[in-house]
Amino acid sequence: MNATTVNGIKSLAQVGETIQEDGRGKWDSIVEPQELTLMQGRVVSPRLYRYEYPTGLSMTPWATAQLCHFLGMPTRYFRKFPVQLQDSQFNHWIGHLAEEKEQSDRKAAKAERWLLRAKGEALRGVLTERYTRLDNLDLFAAISPALSSEYEVDWFALTDESLHLRFYDARLYRDALPGDRLIAGVHISNSEVGKRSVTVDSLVYRLVCTNGLIRKIEGQSLLHQRHISLSRPEFALTVQTAVRKALAHSALYLERLSAAVAHPLPQMERTIHKLALDWGLTQATEEAVKAVILREPPSQHETLYGLINGLTGAARHLPPDERYTLETRAGELLEKPPTGNAFRRPFPFEDYPASLTPGMSLKDPALSLFG
Repeated sequence: MNATTVNGIKSLAQVGETIQEDGRGKWDSIVEPQELTLMQGRVVSPRLYRYEYPTGLSMTPWATAQLCHFLGMPTRYFRKFPVQLQDSQFNHWIGHLAEEKEQSDRKAAKAERWLLRAKGEALRGVLTERYTRLDNLDLFAAISPALSSEYEVDWFALTDESLHLRFYDARLYRDALPGDRLIAGVHISNSEVGKRSVTVDSLVYRLVCTNGLIRKIEGQSLLHQRHISLSRPEFALTVQTAVRKALAHSALYLERLSAAVAHPLPQMERTIHKLALDWGLTQATEEAVKAVILREPPSQHETLYGLINGLTGAARHLPPDERYTLETRAGELLEKPPTGNAFRRPFPFEDYPASLTPGMSLKDPALSLFG
């Protein structure tokens, strides 16, 4: 699947069905590196031979990058070659790995086996044998006990490399401005091919424009699980707990984002340019941030709230993993605004109101953190 966003999905049940459908045709194989050969740009091996794919496997861009990494070749360098030279380079360095293996002890040799992950005739990932498989369907099954029928899907992206799922609870909200509702939500990510770990993050969803703001807790995701030494039962409990905690953190974080409407931020254009340089944003993204801010109410053209919405609005047009990164950086600005001065009053994330339960509007005085 090359799509970056799955359109029309509004329910978690539809998400599960889409993930299940995407899993059809996926298969794995553990091989010795020296078994592989590149012929006409396709990976072939006796162990990989299937009657459906007699000419071997094509490589996705991510699998190509992983193979180049294992072989010690710069990916950009490899891709510049015509197919015949790619074959020669690959086969030479694979042979070099085989020579190194002969000189290594048995234990080290065993560690050199590779896990190949494919879908149909496409090689989609190349990992070490130590990689623990946690597919998107496994992740969805693990989080399902923590999901409520009240949750609505905000964004669902499923690519060859990663999954991003975010949902929100419309019962937990605060209006930052008249007609501008912020809602508590959760963002979950995964990669079946080693591009990213499983993460669970707090999310603030802006209803008026479907922007999303990701909140790290002390710079960390509430769950950051690598695909190594993974206990499935323990993981299921951990991820369910993380989902519940993420929603609670998000509900409280609405207060902080609402307060940003009154946080002045003069010299907005200079601020945006500096952030673009610091974060390595493209000029197109920098201009998109400015354009989004100009569509905000005039009162927010020079506020922290306006800047954050400019960043999260521009992020919506980026590929999924880049979108996640920019939304996370936008969230960090609430802790340390570009002026270098954080909010005067610390935000008590650990001190949850005892009355925080689904079904309560954040207009309820019991949930107010600012009096």
